[in-house]
Amino acid sequence: MRILTITNWYPPHHFGGYELSCYDVMTRLERNGHHVEVLCNQDRVAGVEDPPQNPHERHVRRELLSYVRYGELLEPPFRERLAIERHNQRALERALDGIHPEVVSVWQMGALSLGMLTTLVEREVPLVYAVCDNWLGYGVSLDAWARMFNGSRWRRLLGRAVRPAAGVPTVLPDLGACGAFCFVSELTRRRSIESSPWPRFSISTVVYSGIERSLFPSLGEPPKRPWRWRLLYVGRFDTRKGVETLIRAMAALPRESSLALFGREEGGERARLESFARDLYLGHRVRFGELRRHELADAFSDADVLIFPSEWEEPFGLVPIEAMACGTPVLATGVGGSAEFLRDGENCLLFEAGDPGQLAEGVSRLAKDPALRQRLVRSGLRLPDELTTDRLAEVFDAWHRAAAQRFRAGLPADRRLSH
Repeated sequence: MRILTITNWYPPHHFGGYELSCYDVMTRLERNGHHVEVLCNQDRVAGVEDPPQNPHERHVRRELLSYVRYGELLEPPFRERLAIERHNQRALERALDGIHPEVVSVWQMGALSLGMLTTLVEREVPLVYAVCDNWLGYGVSLDAWARMFNGSRWRRLLGRAVRPAAGVPTVLPDLGACGAFCFVSELTRRRSIESSPWPRFSISTVVYSGIERSLFPSLGEPPKRPWRWRLLYVGRFDTRKGVETLIRAMAALPRESSLALFGREEGGERARLESFARDLYLGHRVRFGELRRHELADAFSDADVLIFPSEWEEPFGLVPIEAMACGTPVLATGVGGSAEFLRDGENCLLFEAGDPGQLAEGVSRLAKDPALRQRLVRSGLRLPDELTTDRLAEVFDAWHRAAAQRFRAGLPADRRLSH
């Protein structure tokens, strides 16, 4: 098939798991014989260069303008908004005329021109949405152009009046009725229904994300490691991630305990957390850093426990699965989409989000009970075998094929966890 993919950030310029999942799926679809082209944001992450040696990059069009610059939401005047919309529509038209896609794969649209989706709907191009966060709910608020013409009846009337002169879409159609939606979790599907302007998604399924198995090879038998009080956090430095709670918990743990925190900087949060650790006289026990993707397995294997302290309902959460693949016990809040695969006392231990006391108690319980650690590890090893990027790409391959055929043979079967 010929597949056009539209998304915001795309590796190596990326910030989280959403973009990595898109990359993993698209590279596999291309490997499976499909012709894939990606149309994405033209911005670059500081210090990250384009990979000319990567053949897949030849099919990436980094042409779109977004309404976010350096983490700040743009509020340009009307003429600049119109210029952005016209630019993005031209980029979309070039891509459509160049590839003539049989199906368009829509990923992260936050702060992008949602009017591109209007164009695709009007062209009657089959659409498959890979929804890994709640952009269907917040997307209009980040799109400075669409926000002017969507919402109230009067805004929509204004949009219809403006469109002929503007020459670009203004009012969004009922997107929920225009495509197939693959949600990363049941939570994400529910939140999208509750918060988006569209009352229902006529065709939808849940497709759990997966880890890159080549980076986390199967272990077979669970490893037996002596307890050394080495705690690990992997993820963004974000106020919602519960890292401050984790640092507070360190004050209640033995002095020989140490904490490694690996993640990308976000809005000065890392500097704030470093200062916070020093204020608690924990600076010598808490280490901050950043790891590349291929370095994660060694970090997990070197830790006694992976802490996943998230305090917000994030859509999924791959980090616990990566830790399980390395035979590392997981201590987590189970908030958000991770609740759909984390089982307290079975493949992890859970603690109350935002409670440093419970977090410290969970660590101490693991330290005292090697049998518990082995039980959690043994059970946890089953999950990464099922949630892989290969399986993820297989599911998306089926959905894109079915959409290109306009589901004449019916919908692909739902694929959930087998245990």
